[in-house]
Amino acid sequence: MSETVAAVPARSVDDATPTSVRVAVVLYENALDETWRCLRSLVRSIERAGEDSPVAPNVVAIGIGDCSGGPMLTDADLAALRSLAEHRAEVDYTWFGRNLGHSAGCNALAKDAPEDALLFLNPDCYVSPRMIGRLLSAMRDPLVAAVDARQIPCEHPKWFDPVTGEQSWASGACLLVRTPWFREAGGFDADAFPSYVNDVDLSWRLRLAGGRVVHQPNAVVFHDKRLVAGAGVRPTQIELYEGLLGRLLLATRYERTDVVEDTIELVGAHGSTEQQRAVAEFERRRKHCELPATLPGADRVAEFLDGEYGRRRF
Repeated sequence: MSETVAAVPARSVDDATPTSVRVAVVLYENALDETWRCLRSLVRSIERAGEDSPVAPNVVAIGIGDCSGGPMLTDADLAALRSLAEHRAEVDYTWFGRNLGHSAGCNALAKDAPEDALLFLNPDCYVSPRMIGRLLSAMRDPLVAAVDARQIPCEHPKWFDPVTGEQSWASGACLLVRTPWFREAGGFDADAFPSYVNDVDLSWRLRLAGGRVVHQPNAVVFHDKRLVAGAGVRPTQIELYEGLLGRLLLATRYERTDVVEDTIELVGAHGSTEQQRAVAEFERRRKHCELPATLPGADRVAEFLDGEYGRRRF
């Protein structure tokens, strides 16, 4: 990885809004055109923030971490991406040589980053021109530790306060986090939540530490999801497995044994093969004392409601 861009000394007018951002994009066998689409839109959003946003970053560094079986970007691809970014952002690329998973990949890209804030962005996202400026505007309050964007065409159903943006947790598909808060929380928990439910866990730990986690509905990102006939998102087999295992581990960490046992009972009666496999893995970890430790005061932030991790808007 090339030398990291140092954060500039110039501060925002309110001295709270981040003035430098490191964008972390973790790849795994993504098509090259998808990666280009994501990064082209990102560069445009950086450019637009500097043109017409009252809050714009002075420094942006884009870190691309590749968990694929082989490098997805050639030297020529990286040169073309750097040419696209020009003076707007530095672009670094690292092929990890193995599949670290989303959590460990993000943690690696965030390690030692000098920037004020970290923007975690899925490569299947297409950023709207004003997204970065509007995410930054939500951080004028120094207690806002994390903010996520509104996803289209399938808007996330989790509830948020329409005035303050307050919410139970923020989605990791497009998530801006203050760097000091992220480090103090220990980053994503790559051991318990390598790819799924890691954003819920991080959000709850940030809130437990006293931070606010908010939603910014005016910051929009297109999240490319496959839908079923009823317009719901079609889950993959790995999502069925990792999502269910993540739920059991999350409920364990946040002292909800009732959720653990109810979930196991429900899967036993109606679960898919992948979900039953997840329960078997959970029971193996429980038998060998490999479950995550509980967090003191977890009941103040953890929300398990009707199978969700907070209230729903619809």
